[in-house]
Amino acid sequence: MKSEKVYIEYLLLKAQAGNAQAGEDLMSILNAKIKAFALKLLGGSEAVDDCVQESLLKVYQRMNQLRQVKAVHAWIYRIVYSTCMDHIRKNPTTVNEAIEASEDLSDFERQLDIKAAIAALPKGQQVIIYLFYYEGFNVAEVAEILAKPAGTIKYLLFTARDQIKSKLNQN
Repeated sequence: MKSEKVYIEYLLLKAQAGNAQAGEDLMSILNAKIKAFALKLLGGSEAVDDCVQESLLKVYQRMNQLRQVKAVHAWIYRIVYSTCMDHIRKNPTTVNEAIEASEDLSDFERQLDIKAAIAALPKGQQVIIYLFYYEGFNVAEVAEILAKPAGTIKYLLFTARDQIKSKLNQN
């Protein structure tokens, strides 16, 4: 995970310096990563691919504006988050599709229980759990991606964990 982040930062620097191959490699790596995030936000919606492509285009067009390479991950996820939220605002039916998709569960019983507990959370807390635990962002990065204060993210993360524990203890 750490080496992949460093590699993405390296590719960004090379792409900013004009290396076209590095730019292509960067977009290729990002495609899979941000698709998983867009799927979490939009569910099984057909709009996932459109939002991913739009996000990649924005990243590619704006990559030379990014001055702090270490902030690239939060910056990219912020673009994806904003693009997906714009789509949801324009197409309210996507929200229902996302909720249905978040109920997709794995074959393992424990994972099933955890995923069910996460799916029962409000959408905002689901996104925070995903970014923090599945994507490995720290609280400050999640706060930057979601444009919320770090204290709010900590509180929402705490309450989400508490709700998940309660659900798991019920089962």
